[in-house]
Amino acid sequence: MNQTFFKKALPHLIAFVVIMVVIFAYFTPLFNGKVLKQYDVLQWKSTFQEIAQFEKASGERTFWTNSIFGGMPSYLIGATYHGNFTGNILFYFSQIFKNPADTIFLLFACFYILLLTFEVSPWLAIIGSLAFAMSSFNFINIDAGHVTKGNAIAFIPLVLAGIQLTLHKNKLLGAILTGIAVSFELSAGHVQITYYLIFIILAWMVVELISAFKNKTLPSFLTAGVFLAIAALVGIGTNITGLLATEEYGKYSIRGKSELTQTPTGESNTANSSSGLDKDYALSWSNGVVEPFTLLIANFYGGGSQGDLGTNSETYRALQKQGYPNAKDVVKQMPIYWGDQPFTAGPIYYGAIIVFLFVLGMFLVKGPEKWWIFSAAMLAIFLSMGKNFLFLTDIFFDYFPLYNKFRSVTFILCVSQTMFPFLAILALKELVQNKISKPDFINAMKYSLGIVGGLCLVFALLPGMFFDFTSETDGRMNFPQWLRDSLIADRESLLRMDALRSLAFILAAAAALWYFQVGKLKKELLFGILGVLVLVDLWGVDKRYLNDKDFEKKKGDVAVEQTAYDAQILTDKDPHFRVYNNTTDFDKDAITSYYHKSLGGYHGAKMRRYQELIEWQLGRQNMECYNMLNAKYFIVQDSTGNKFAQRNPFSNGNAWFVNDIKWVNNADEEINALTGFKSMETAIIDKRFEADLAGFKPSFDSTASITLTSYQPNKLEYASNAQTEQLAVFSEIYYELGWNAYLDNTLVPHFRTDYVLRGMKVPAGKHQIVFKFEPTVIATGERIAYASSYLLYGGLILILALTFFKRKKEGVE
Repeated sequence: MNQTFFKKALPHLIAFVVIMVVIFAYFTPLFNGKVLKQYDVLQWKSTFQEIAQFEKASGERTFWTNSIFGGMPSYLIGATYHGNFTGNILFYFSQIFKNPADTIFLLFACFYILLLTFEVSPWLAIIGSLAFAMSSFNFINIDAGHVTKGNAIAFIPLVLAGIQLTLHKNKLLGAILTGIAVSFELSAGHVQITYYLIFIILAWMVVELISAFKNKTLPSFLTAGVFLAIAALVGIGTNITGLLATEEYGKYSIRGKSELTQTPTGESNTANSSSGLDKDYALSWSNGVVEPFTLLIANFYGGGSQGDLGTNSETYRALQKQGYPNAKDVVKQMPIYWGDQPFTAGPIYYGAIIVFLFVLGMFLVKGPEKWWIFSAAMLAIFLSMGKNFLFLTDIFFDYFPLYNKFRSVTFILCVSQTMFPFLAILALKELVQNKISKPDFINAMKYSLGIVGGLCLVFALLPGMFFDFTSETDGRMNFPQWLRDSLIADRESLLRMDALRSLAFILAAAAALWYFQVGKLKKELLFGILGVLVLVDLWGVDKRYLNDKDFEKKKGDVAVEQTAYDAQILTDKDPHFRVYNNTTDFDKDAITSYYHKSLGGYHGAKMRRYQELIEWQLGRQNMECYNMLNAKYFIVQDSTGNKFAQRNPFSNGNAWFVNDIKWVNNADEEINALTGFKSMETAIIDKRFEADLAGFKPSFDSTASITLTSYQPNKLEYASNAQTEQLAVFSEIYYELGWNAYLDNTLVPHFRTDYVLRGMKVPAGKHQIVFKFEPTVIATGERIAYASSYLLYGGLILILALTFFKRKKEGVE
């Protein structure tokens, strides 16, 4: 019995060893105490710093932070939710397998499980899992610090594995796996990738439904569908807290509807008048029509936006000819990408062999799975073109639910990234199981090699026939003609050489398949050759964008080094004020948040009204708006680039009383009224809040005062003293779904004023005013999450126990 178990387990142990060797070899610096320089991770740490410090010091949770954009919910920053056991498992796993080793391991392991559920041999599953894990998209994500995206992509095949088990194997076991996989997928924390997974499932279910009708197995299919629906609901339930909070907040973010009817330039605000992102913004990162050829030829469009051309390049020789003494340094950061995207870290490359085998699979694979795999892959490729393929994009953007909530449509290529190696391995499965006749194999090879290899050959021999290799960047950078010419020559050379490289790998793989088919190569040797070729191909491209140079020595617990101007500001013992970093853009300024409460930030879902305040007022340098936001310090720089902190003596402070109200009818009047107003004297209030101030008339009281006495990100306490009833304005961002105001421990209404701030009527006398962030959605969500987690993992324990006792009984008998 033990020998049988070991024999069955051996291939899986070898698979584990293979991926661990790959991880250790690729990320050697990681295991020597170094860390990756992931800029987006650094930005997240900066944004999360206030939350981390507060939770560590108080032992409490906060769902609000004032560290970015004046203040916003922390739901999409790093909120701590209780009740999701899967999230806990994922966290502890990441502590064992440090980033990015954890992501690569998950990519490999989940795809490996998927292939096993389709009865692929473990040896072929190793090849396919390496191809999926080593796709360049994964390594570009890792280098940028897109950890959640990488993990969400990893769990896509695990969800598909659960569905396959439910449909065609064991409904109960499959449903449990599906529920756990959905839970992991959502716990990864990248809803956009999860959304794109639905496209695969829809394509699959359409094909399965047609097949069920043809084979008269509709009752079994519908029963499996019920199991899957319940599993998905339970998996979603474990993550429901964050989903409900995000859905609730989304209406108030830039992904929600704007109340403004005009843009700052006076044009009609039709782009933002409906729910969803502005179309130009959402589609700004779109593949060119021929850019998907990078899936086959990595340097089809040159590579990344900045790349090293080397000393053998035409550009290097041209620079030397022009007498540039630092030519070696200049060619290290040349704009070699000439595609349609604003910029890119590198191409999405699946591997020449994988693309070749994918096409081969369209000829060799006979089952219905071929069609949903192909359909999902092709749909993803066309949708990745975004603004360059508007006929299809407009249909999805305008009519497909939630599609317009996401930007960077190129992310949808995670779908084809999953489908390409999937069909490629299914093709090899058909071949090694001797299900393909020699004539069918020859025809399939002829067409596949002709299509894929032929394209590589054409682009290698005649690249200049199809493209001019120019970019809009060349014009913006005002390059001299001699530099443009040399750069064009180098871009053409990059395409030609990578086309030849891809062709070489394709021919090598095709030769191995041919020798196997004619009986001159054993199956085991075929697996070894293909595995090595796939790994070498992808490894070589991955190393262009993530290599040992991207690691650095760990700096300790402080993620952001404190500057002189940071230290200058931190000497101010005022517990709560804001800082505006004037040396960078509002929406690209996360680093400032590490030490300060910043007016800027970096987030894909900032509050809609705050974004409009930036566009209409802050971006136009309306100082009164900076003052009302309590911008006490500005970070500026002199003519030599030296940065320093400058005190703003006119900042309003944390709260103040006003003696006048300007009522407005709508958001348009409200945003315009901020121009030229005196924030310390007048409050601009929408008439929808008239009931909160019924019968109230502000009056001037020279002795009145209101001060902040205690600060926490989720709780602010004030002391007020006035001889008459007053109208207070608080320099805090208004968000009605969670912030509650208490006057002497009694809940009282508050309202929005000055477009983004909070206002409140304060009675005469001495009073304590407390604002608490108490979102009810958290408590509701966590009750559901606990119940779902107990149901999901209780079901898993139950089915494992039943299986164990069943096998034990069979063994006794």
